[in-house]
Amino acid sequence: MRTDDFIREFCKVTGEEYQDVYIRGRRAGWLEEEDELYPDRDISRKNVARILHMYLLKVSMVPDLPYISLASALKDLYDCMICANHVAQVYLRGIMDAKNLLKEGEFLWFDLDGSDDDDDIFIQLTKIKYFSN
Repeated sequence: MRTDDFIREFCKVTGEEYQDVYIRGRRAGWLEEEDELYPDRDISRKNVARILHMYLLKVSMVPDLPYISLASALKDLYDCMICANHVAQVYLRGIMDAKNLLKEGEFLWFDLDGSDDDDDIFIQLTKIKYFSN
C-alpha cells in the first residue's frame, strides 16, 4: 500500500478529515515530512508503527506503556533506534504482529523495512479504533 493510500484509510478509520491532513498531522506531531514528500512510496512497517503510535500518543492521548522489555523478543527491534519505541508500543498492544521470517518458530522479527498486504493493514487500522477516541 502506498503511503498516501494508508493515510486516506487511516483518516476513514479515525474520523480525521483527509483535506490538509499532512499539515495538521505534522503540526500535531503524528505525521512527518517524509509522509508528505513520498506519498507514492510503499509504506514500510516501521512507518505504519510510527504513525499509529504517534497518533495514539499525541491525538488520542494514550500514554506509552512504561515497560517495553517484552518487545525485545523481536530480534530486529533495535535495528532502528528511532523506531524502537514506536514498534514496541504497537507490538505490545497487539496492533501489529511480529513476523516469523524463518518459518521455524525460532525468531520473531518485526521486519521494519518490510510491508504488509492491504488486508493486514486494514486489520491494524481496525485495531487502532479500540485505543483512539
